[in-house]
Amino acid sequence: MVPLGVRHLLATAFLAAVAPVAPAAAQQRAAPTDDDAIVLVANTDVPATSIAPNDARRIFLLRQRFWPHGRRIAPVNLPAASPLRRDFSLRLLGRSVRELGEYWNEMYFHGTEPPAVLESERAVLLYVARTPGAIGYIRATTLRAAPERDDLKVLLTIQP
Repeated sequence: MVPLGVRHLLATAFLAAVAPVAPAAAQQRAAPTDDDAIVLVANTDVPATSIAPNDARRIFLLRQRFWPHGRRIAPVNLPAASPLRRDFSLRLLGRSVRELGEYWNEMYFHGTEPPAVLESERAVLLYVARTPGAIGYIRATTLRAAPERDDLKVLLTIQP
């Protein structure tokens, strides 16, 4: 049997040896990767080859409604409960989903309805690929795996 004082010293020594390693390992696992990137994809008929984050904000808040060539912009969102929508809202729009809900409630009273909501990233891909003027957001990994990627163009990549 190991005396209590020795047991305490052994436990303290073990924790001191492990503690510096554990946070570094956790940080390595939590480090963002390109897989965490969000991409804004548009239909290939959109004449732009890229878009500034501020312009993307204006589009998704419906403050800009037409592309430079005159076609109506058709932005689409994921459901409010989607983790990707939460990340997109915070990273690009600088607002939480709840804050955006309040924004859209106020806009509704002024006659403006929010962008259409599609149930999945796959639905966003299909909608954007088939709808002239459409723009939406998906994970970079989803785009890499999509057979429709030739029918889309990436306008903006939002890194974590």
